Amino acid sequence: MHRQYSLAKKLPALVLSLCLILGVLSWALLSSHANQLSQETLQEIGELTINQLVELVRGPLFNGDSISIQVALQKVTEDKTILDASVYDIGGQLVAQSKKPAPDSAIAVSFDRNIALQDTQAGKVIISVDSQPIEQRYSQLLSNWLLLWAVFTLLSTYGCYRFAEQLSRRLRLLTNRLPGSSESLDDEMASLELRLQPLLSKSSDEGLTDTGYYCSLITATIKNRHRLEGQLNRQNLTQLFEKIDYCTLRTLELYAGQRIEGGSGSINFYIRSTQVSKQHLLICLMAIYSLQQVLERLSEDLGIELEICWALCSNNIASAPLFRHHEGLDKLKAATAALGDELEKGAIAVQSAEFDIEQLSSIARFLPFKENCYVLQGFPEGRQLLLEKQIQHLATICL
Repeated sequence: MHRQYSLAKKLPALVLSLCLILGVLSWALLSSHANQLSQETLQEIGELTINQLVELVRGPLFNGDSISIQVALQKVTEDKTILDASVYDIGGQLVAQSKKPAPDSAIAVSFDRNIALQDTQAGKVIISVDSQPIEQRYSQLLSNWLLLWAVFTLLSTYGCYRFAEQLSRRLRLLTNRLPGSSESLDDEMASLELRLQPLLSKSSDEGLTDTGYYCSLITATIKNRHRLEGQLNRQNLTQLFEKIDYCTLRTLELYAGQRIEGGSGSINFYIRSTQVSKQHLLICLMAIYSLQQVLERLSEDLGIELEICWALCSNNIASAPLFRHHEGLDKLKAATAALGDELEKGAIAVQSAEFDIEQLSSIARFLPFKENCYVLQGFPEGRQLLLEKQIQHLATICL
């Protein structure tokens, strides 16, 4: 299995790699272009200078005026790129020369041209051009670009690192608030997908197969409903139930649950899955426990005692025809209502014919209540810590 890395490392590494590739390709292209331009510039300077010099010394050379030739050569070598200039007669003898000390870094390139007048050759002109200043001019442009590229790469990588670090932290905070395995992966997206996978079941009847699905229906029974009606006036009682409904809806949004019509003094909702699994029951229990704790905090804030018990029953529900679908839900509602009548306040009971108490011990701790029915005692430590974060998040939203 390939190693997974955090977004805080992958994104800056990707940006840095792209900048390095851009830098290498651009440097190769610009370096080649700069060399070509420097050679063309050197050739233009040499050709232009020697052509001008030939015109200046042609007449004096035919007239034997060596002084004028020397003056012309000295004038040419005043240019810092011209190292020396010489004029030779037809026999190859030096007529005049102007030469200045060459820098140690100088790289001389020679140009020569014959001197002729009316098809009669009279001598030759030779000059030496220092290519170093020309090459240095284009090398400086290349160096400036490399500096700009280095600054751009540094700022881009650092900016991407800060952004990726914040994104990684937000993804981990979001992941830690979701139910599921407490295993933490280096790859935040993979970790988030792992937590979301159990919650991806649809919350509507669209997309159901003809074979149906496995449904767990939960009934929360308010055992002191009649006592609350006597203690609270109508307005306060309505506000209380509105608060309970709001907390329920926010919790079900997190666990992909669906509210259905309940009886007097009860709340009904279900969570479904495509197959029977302990993981599905775990999600249901986490939803029940989270909602239970949020409602307990609500009762403390309002100073109202809520005596609620929780019953969970599961079965395969047909999706079509529609009357069979509702018939299956009604049977589950009747089963949970009957189980709720037997429970004490605060109890969370699971009725399951598919798993016994030993099999369910891998997801939570239970005590036997009756045949195929078990009362939740608690979760493993890692799961409990995750639930506490989840409950705190819900409490912040709902309360």
